[in-house]
Amino acid sequence: MFIRLNEAFPQYHVLAQVAFSSLMTSDNYKIRRQFNRKVTDFVLLDQQLNVVVIIELDDPSHIGKELEDSKRDAMLNEAGYIVLRYTDVPSIRHLRKDIAYAV
Repeated sequence: MFIRLNEAFPQYHVLAQVAFSSLMTSDNYKIRRQFNRKVTDFVLLDQQLNVVVIIELDDPSHIGKELEDSKRDAMLNEAGYIVLRYTDVPSIRHLRKDIAYAV
C-alpha cells in the first residue's frame, strides 16, 4: 500500500504507522487515554504538511472489530480528518478517485 500510495500521489508525502497522538491532543487525561496508543496505517500530507486523508488497510484481523474501527474513525473525524478504509490494496485509479471525492 505504501508503494501504491507513492505511485498514485507523487505530489504528497506518505507516512506509515502514525500515532494518533501525533494527529491530535488533549489536556484531559480521560480523553487522551482513548487515543494514546492507537496508530493509523497511512497518512497523506500535502506539500505544506497538512493532512489530506488518513488511510486504513483492514486485513482479516479486523473481522468482527467493525465497531472498534468505527469508533476509531469517529475519533479521527471529530478531530477533523477524513478516513478511508480498504480491505485490500486498491488500484492507483481507485485511490485517486476516492481521494479526489473525499477531499
